[in-house]
Amino acid sequence: MKPNHFSFAGEKLTDPVTIKEAVDILKKKVEQHPEDLTYLHDLAWYYYLHGEIRKSITMFEKIVKKVPDFASAHYHLGLSYFRSANLVKAIKSLHRVIELDQDFTMAYYWLGLVYYRAGHTHQAIESLLNCLKRDPQSLIALYDLGIIYLTIGSHKEAIKVFKKLLNAYPEHESAYYHLGRAYKNLERYHEALFNFNKALELNPSDYLAKRMVESVSILTQYPEGPI
Repeated sequence: MKPNHFSFAGEKLTDPVTIKEAVDILKKKVEQHPEDLTYLHDLAWYYYLHGEIRKSITMFEKIVKKVPDFASAHYHLGLSYFRSANLVKAIKSLHRVIELDQDFTMAYYWLGLVYYRAGHTHQAIESLLNCLKRDPQSLIALYDLGIIYLTIGSHKEAIKVFKKLLNAYPEHESAYYHLGRAYKNLERYHEALFNFNKALELNPSDYLAKRMVESVSILTQYPEGPI
C-alpha cells in the first residue's frame, strides 16, 4: 500500500505509514485511551477519507452520543451522512454544528450543498451566503453559489458572484467560462465573447469555451444583436 504521513490527535507522524498501519496505530490508541475521544474521532475521519462511510458514521454517532457538544464530530458526521446520501440526517447534523458554533464556516458551505442536492434551492443559497459572510473570498462557496444562480436563471446574480470570484482569483478559467454563459443568456454577447476568450486564453484546450467563442462571435457581428 502507498505510504503517507498522517496526523493523529494533532501529532504528525515523522515516518510514512501504510493505510493498514495507520488504522492499526489508531485502533491501539483508542484501546489505550478509551476516555480520549480524539483518537476515535481521528479513526472515524480516517475511515471517511478512505470511503468506509458506514464505519465512520458508526464511530461519529458514538462520539456525539457521549459528547453532544463535540462540534467537529457533528460536522464530520454530517459529511458522512451526505456521502451516504442520507440528506435529512446530514442537514440535521450540520445545523447542530451551527448551533454549537455560529462561526463554523465550512458547516454553512456543506449545508448549502446538501440543501441543493435535496432540492431546497433557497436554503442552499442562504447557507452559501452565510458561509461568504464569514469567509468573503471562499473560492468554493463563490463558485458553487454562482453555478446555482446560473442554474436557476438568476443570471445577474451569477454575474455579480463570478466577478467577485475573479477579483480574488483572476486566473480561474471556469469562472470566466460561466460568466460568459451568464452574459450570453442575457444576450450581452460582446461581454460573453470577452469572457469565453479569457477562459480559452487560460486553457487553450477547453473545447466548450472554444465552441462558445465560435458561436458567440457570429452574434457580435450585428450592432443591434442577432436578426
